[in-house]
Amino acid sequence: MDFGEYMRSLRTTKNMKQLQLAQAAELSTPYLSGIEKGKVPPPSEEVLIRLAVALGEDPYSFTVKAGKVPAAFQEIICNDAETFKYFRRKIKNQHSKIPGDNEGSL
Repeated sequence: MDFGEYMRSLRTTKNMKQLQLAQAAELSTPYLSGIEKGKVPPPSEEVLIRLAVALGEDPYSFTVKAGKVPAAFQEIICNDAETFKYFRRKIKNQHSKIPGDNEGSL
């Protein structure tokens, strides 16, 4: 299921019309329709947060479902050496060799 289908499923499960969601998230109905049909790429993080709130969903999870990494996560990964190392280990465990891997740091 792509992001647009996922979002439409959430909306219909909550018995919301496109117009209701569009108004709640301060979007045009044609733009929302384009997202749901996969005709436009997932929107910016700001728009994703408004959609998540309007749908009663966790904004971080919703943003990740759209294939994006929330800015707050990026900031932590980039500025916290322990978090960076944790993710590096997770990736290394999934892939036998990372090109240029020499256990670098931030």
